[in-house]
Parts: sequence; C-alpha cells; structure tokens
Amino acid sequence: EKGSSPPANSEILKKKHENQIMYVCLIEKFYPEVIRVTWTDDEKEVTDNIIKGDTWQSTKEDEYSVASWLTVPAENEDKKYYCKYEHEEEKASLPTQGIYSTLNSVKTAPQEEDCKTVINRGNLMYQLMHRTAYLVYIILLLKSSMYYLIILFIYR
Repeated sequence: EKGSSPPANSEILKKKHENQIMYVCLIEKFYPEVIRVTWTDDEKEVTDNIIKGDTWQSTKEDEYSVASWLTVPAENEDKKYYCKYEHEEEKASLPTQGIYSTLNSVKTAPQEEDCKTVINRGNLMYQLMHRTAYLVYIILLLKSSMYYLIILFIYR
C-alpha cells in the first residue's frame, strides 16, 4: 500500500574511549525495513569489529531505523572509513572524515554513555529474547511429556 521512501537522515557518531574509537552509523526513517549496511576503508570492505543492530520501527508508523557500530584502534584515527547503505530507493556512503552535508555529518557523542547505552540495550534485548525462547521451548517439552504420560496411562 505505502510506497517506499529513502532514509530521511543518516549520520555517524564518533566516540574515542581509551585506545579505541567507536563509530556509530545511524540511518533513520526509511521504508520498507530492508536495508544493507556495510563498512569499508579506502581499499576494501571491513568485516571485523562490526556490530549491526536490528532494524527497529520508529514512533511514527511505517518508518524504520538501523544502527551499525565499527570499533577501530586509536592509531587508525587518521584512516578514513565509510558507512555504506543500500536501500531500494537510495544508495549512499558516509565518510568518517572530511566535508559533510547537514544530513550526512560526523558528530562527537556528548557523553560516553550514549554509545554504551545503545549497545547495552541491544544486548539486554538479545538476552531477553534468548531467555524467552528457552522458556517457551521448556514449556512445550513439558507439555509434550505430560501428554505422552496421559495417553500412556489411558491406553494401559
């Protein structure tokens, strides 16, 4: 019913912590929710030290957002990385350094907790889903066992 729409906003947040730098690529307000996010350096695709979050639905219906994290050693601060996304309506590449427009900008996270809070919230959701699936599996297994015992007792 609803036509597709490209991301309305995309940005990279940067946070330096001890001997590491974390880049968070945030892509917001697109539809449908199918999107591919990758990280590259000047030469090739980067696959190590990347976390891709699940796509989540914004408060407004039918708009989705996604975040991806890249962690690099602090000595690579001068190296340029790109967060690339492919959506059916648009392809774009956001650099971690250089000249930026107002929509595609690098921002420094105001507090250390910002990036950590997002990651911890994602980890908590994963643990909660894992625990819930485990409990449902145990309940279904117990139900099947009880059914087996009842049938066994009745037909004896």
